[in-house]
Order: sequence, then structure tokens, then C-alpha cells
Amino acid sequence: MKRFQDKTTGLLTNIDLKGAKGKIIYWTFFAILIVCCLLTFLPAVWTVFTALKGPNEIYTSSSFFPENLSWSIFVDRVKDSWNQLKFGKSMINTFYFSIIQWLFKIGVCTFAGYVFSKLKPKGSTMVFTLILWTMMMPAQMRTVPNYISFLSFPFASRSEFGIGINLLDTYWPLWLGGAVDAFAIMLFKNAFDSISDSVVEAATIDGANKVQVFFTMMIPLSTPIIIYESIMTLSGSWSNFFGPYLIIQDSAKQLLPAKIFLMSKDGTVKQNTYLMGLIIASIPQLLIYAFFKRYIMGGINVGGVKG
Repeated sequence: MKRFQDKTTGLLTNIDLKGAKGKIIYWTFFAILIVCCLLTFLPAVWTVFTALKGPNEIYTSSSFFPENLSWSIFVDRVKDSWNQLKFGKSMINTFYFSIIQWLFKIGVCTFAGYVFSKLKPKGSTMVFTLILWTMMMPAQMRTVPNYISFLSFPFASRSEFGIGINLLDTYWPLWLGGAVDAFAIMLFKNAFDSISDSVVEAATIDGANKVQVFFTMMIPLSTPIIIYESIMTLSGSWSNFFGPYLIIQDSAKQLLPAKIFLMSKDGTVKQNTYLMGLIIASIPQLLIYAFFKRYIMGGINVGGVKG
């Protein structure tokens, strides 16, 4: 407990930890957290071990661990699952979809937050209120109207009248719908609100226009928010199931979550192959976390100057 020697605030201080009662409380919470971690980690470990078992071993063996556990078996199982499930095309589609979704969302939401925070055109308060109101609306309520809208975009009319463009079976409905995220807009607006207006005024005096202020000052100062939204967007896009499953019918454009769902309905796919497919599909999200992990707990440090 040396790290708590200078701890003077919180539920337990360094003085509390010197007594018997404080130590009991500390180790009780520590034990509870250990149990919670094991319960959270156990399903992932079970999935890996079950994927390494043979088809018959899954149903006949009661052992948690596979009979043969080696690196060569793991490599063979990955190769067999990859060749049988043919994830290559779906992986490329999902990667392409996620990157474009990230560009749309970051571009639209950062600029919208800047407009609502610093530019404040007439009527912006009412528009921002309406955007926040959509956060209170269940997503299921928007499913049918959105589907009709994209059936004949942007007029939301019946397609047989020949009005509008049918965007179904393309990624555009998903990109356009994901670009305007009410929570992300609110997050960027709050971040820009914390930047002193004196900074913007100083840049304007130096000759910078509103677009230059946005790219040279607002964006760099909101880097932690952009990183957070990047993590959420890339992870969410990679695991998005319902939207692509509803909009995309062409098997050549199928994304990975829908591919996995259809694979689970295929009686010819064995259980260990299916579980190995889940592991393969999870690897990109683990890489996203590994790449951004040093930024996840980073503080938001937005500075300003006094006038």
C-alpha cells in the first residue's frame, strides 16, 4: 500500500488504511473487483479454448481446456476457419465502411460543434435543442422513417413514382445516418465552449478567418475529444449489425457482423469454426484498443488566455 501514503482524499485515506477497519474495507473491495474481473474475462477464455477443440470434443468432453493445446493447432484452426468462412471480402468491406464512417462523423460533428459554440448563427439555439431532443427518442422509432427516406432519397416518397434516389443496398444511408451524432455534437460544442473567446479574437486580429480558426486552433485543442470519438466510431462501425443487415442485401457488400450472423444460421458450419470466426472478427477491435489505449484515460486539457 505504499502508493497510498500520500492519499488524503477519497473513501479511504492513508490514515484509514493504517487501521484494521480500513484494511478490511480495502481488501474486501479488492476481492470483489478480482471476482468481477474473472467473471468478465471467463467467457472470452472459454471461447478461445472451445474454438481449439475438435467438433466431437466440444459435445463429449466436460473439460474446460482442450485435449491438445499448442501453437500449431491454433494456427491450423485459424487457417481452416478463414478458408471455410471466407472472411476476406467482408473484412475489406467493413474496414472501408468504418474508415469512411469515421471521416464523415468527425468532419460533420466537429464543424457542427464549432458552429454552435463560436459562430452561433441566428436560430442555432433552437436547432441545437432539437438535436439534443433526438437523444431522447428511441432509435426504434426512427427505423421505418429512415428506411422510407433512403428508399427514395431525399423526398421519402414511394419509389414507383420515380422521385428521388434509391440508396438501399449501398453504404450511403449508414454513412449519412452516422455522420450526425447528437452526443458527439454536444461533446464537441462543450469542448469548444471551454476554449476562451480571447483565443479566437486574438487569431482574428492576426488575420485568420473563421475556417482558419477552426482548423488551426479548434481542432488541435480538441484532440482528446477527437481521439475518444475515433475510438467509439471505429469500434461501433466495426461491430454495427442491425443497420447494415437492414440496408445491405447484396452479399458482395456484406459487412462482418452480418456475415457472422448468417454463418451462425448455416448448419454446415461447425461450432468450433464459428467460435474461431468470432475470435478473428474481434481482432481489429483489440488492435483499435491497443493503438489508442494511451489516449483513453488521457485528460482533456483545453487551455485559454486571459484578456
